[in-house]
Amino acid sequence: MFFAFAVSLLVYMSPAIAGDTASLNVLGYSPDGKVFAFEEYGFFDGSGFPYSNIYFIDIEKDAFLPGTPIRIRVDEELPLPKIRSMSRTKAAALIDKYKVEENPGVIVVYNPPSELDSRGHKVRFHSYVSAPPYSHTNTLVLTERKFPPTESCLNMTGEYTGFTLKLTEYQGTAVDTVLHEDTTVPASRSCPNAYSIGAVISSEVREVTMMAMILVDSFGFEGNDRRWIAVPVNPYGP
Repeated sequence: MFFAFAVSLLVYMSPAIAGDTASLNVLGYSPDGKVFAFEEYGFFDGSGFPYSNIYFIDIEKDAFLPGTPIRIRVDEELPLPKIRSMSRTKAAALIDKYKVEENPGVIVVYNPPSELDSRGHKVRFHSYVSAPPYSHTNTLVLTERKFPPTESCLNMTGEYTGFTLKLTEYQGTAVDTVLHEDTTVPASRSCPNAYSIGAVISSEVREVTMMAMILVDSFGFEGNDRRWIAVPVNPYGP
């Protein structure tokens, strides 16, 4: 709960600022580690209307479960908790089926966009939270790549970009594993111009695939909007 509160504090205090950054609420993993679920929520820039999106990911396929994402937006100024309750109700059957809240996950990297000393393109971290740390280290490296803009994004501000995410160290051993590489830019990202590694989620249950949470900056109505993408950190590749 503290993580969700901390990430969303700026949104609650000032929903009318230029651009908007979706807050992240990790729901967790299924007991077998095959499904990962998270929510992003906030206020749209310009209108100030609230939204809540819940994603269920088949980790082995790196794909959404059928019938998801669950997206709730209402074009009126309703309280954000009400919108989140609506998306939660709609997702309840899947939450219960996959029991994702029984393993809520562990934050092993957190790099919010308000952090000034890191661009979020490289993170080195332990797989689990412990004191003192006893697990080997991992390193993720994100690079951006320019693409020709689509017609709808020709007049945007900034570059039109995709990204590649690599695992260059796994449990203390150097590797060179491509976890994700854009060959095209999905239309669902709107007009993306920047990416960063916003968080990495691990699990209390060992041998469960970690998830890299990528923040996507996309030019919106009043500036850059930020949304989340989850990429499985599979040391053997997709």
